[in-house]
Amino acid sequence: MQRIEPGAINLLTAGRGIVHSERTPKDLLGVERRSHGLQLWLAVPAEREEDRPGFQHVPGAEIPAREVDGVLVRVLIGSAFGLSSPVRTLSPTLYLDLNFEIASGAALRIPDAAEERALYSVDHDFELDGERVPAHAMILLEAGSEPLLTAPRGGRIVLVGGTPLGHRFMVWNFVSSRKERIVQAQNDWEAFTSKAATAGFERVPGETEFIPLPPRRP
Repeated sequence: MQRIEPGAINLLTAGRGIVHSERTPKDLLGVERRSHGLQLWLAVPAEREEDRPGFQHVPGAEIPAREVDGVLVRVLIGSAFGLSSPVRTLSPTLYLDLNFEIASGAALRIPDAAEERALYSVDHDFELDGERVPAHAMILLEAGSEPLLTAPRGGRIVLVGGTPLGHRFMVWNFVSSRKERIVQAQNDWEAFTSKAATAGFERVPGETEFIPLPPRRP
């Protein structure tokens, strides 16, 4: 069991198959609060898809950060602006938290720090080389470019990217480069119950609930 606090990262690697449960801590039950964050899914190289499942927890205090041109940059995953995250990934990955709240009118030059990159704002519109980009919409950056990012209304923007890994198939919570592997996972999950471990899935200690497989698509 691992509690995640604001600013921390939990990275779960599903590998050949893993079962997990997300619960509210007992001391927060019935307490009015706001959860504000992002959940990202990362593909892994095809040759690592059947690896043993894994889990990492990195507290917020261990995430490197620095102010760059009036913007607070936190390097959640990967390396940029002279900082490197302790989070371990199976392929080159970039994930930055860009906080424009600390300085009005700040502008940040986006580094060419990954083969593929994209920007996404969690709250306000922003501008890229003077062109408006709406909030909650992802914009892909041209390879090798270093555009100027501004956020007139402030807010939080993430820069994500990494090395291309090819096409993936996804059905419910199952992701694979092979369709037949997803079919196998569906069969395994249907055979799985919350009271026993079978077909490669292990029960979460103390968990009694079970989410059945959604109806299959033809």
